[in-house]
Amino acid sequence: MADVFLFDTSVYLSYIRRKEHSDLVDRAIENGRVVLSSVVAMELYAGSRSAAEKRLLNQFVASMKRISAYETPKEDDWARGGILVERFTRFRGHVQLRYYFRDILVVLAAVNRGAVLVSSNAHIVNWGNLLKRQGKTLRLKILRER
Repeated sequence: MADVFLFDTSVYLSYIRRKEHSDLVDRAIENGRVVLSSVVAMELYAGSRSAAEKRLLNQFVASMKRISAYETPKEDDWARGGILVERFTRFRGHVQLRYYFRDILVVLAAVNRGAVLVSSNAHIVNWGNLLKRQGKTLRLKILRER
């Protein structure tokens, strides 16, 4: 079975603004192998630069919802995210939740869907390592910015 991909905001921004990673993103979208996190959609809306970008995003979000490829945080994800932050703090030192809670929710969305999380943020590996301790597996692909 072919992998399903959940691209994080960093990948979409590189794709939209600089056409980076277009091979991977275009191929995944064309083959219907993409899941969109509502958290990523929120960040993309927040960073949209024009009415035209917002319209395109509206169309993309609507199409993801139509094909049931739109993943929103589950009720338990909020508590699971808090547990991950607590464990991170215990093993690595203090972390400010406001900087990481969106990343954690995107990570949990990928785990919930069994999707490969594609990111250019190497620090995501830390959350995957903590999930392993909980018996969960984060399938992760880290891309380099060009």
